[in-house]
Amino acid sequence: STPLYSSAASDVYKRQVEVDVTAGTSFGMDVFALGFENLAGTSIRITFDENRITSASIIPGTIFEDAQNDPIFFSEVNMEDGWINLTASFLGSDSASVSTTGSVAQLTFTAVATGDSKIQFGTECEMVDPDDVLLEINGFGEANITAN
Repeated sequence: STPLYSSAASDVYKRQVEVDVTAGTSFGMDVFALGFENLAGTSIRITFDENRITSASIIPGTIFEDAQNDPIFFSEVNMEDGWINLTASFLGSDSASVSTTGSVAQLTFTAVATGDSKIQFGTECEMVDPDDVLLEINGFGEANITAN
């Protein structure tokens, strides 16, 4: 799978990845939260070109898994407008959080038409601490998809 990052690091870059696929085939994309401190929840919007790419599957990532707290994970896909909403957090304790880099979700897309397109984070993304205070997001990645 290809990584797609959101980052709290102050020296962050806009990380771009290039994906070359054959039209009609599927490819994976891992959505990561990179370097957040005291992260308790995420609300992430991923956008894609609905004329060239379809969402095939969504699997929860592992960033909020641990031995004491069960994570919650919801996803919503809008194929008509080309977006996916991902919501993940700890369930239960208000004080549960992580300070790490980790996978929020594993996405699989199918290239349905030839040409160039992008998969990227939408401006609606939020990362929060256990008190639901917004954490600063300093960078977003994007993937340039070329389907032949």
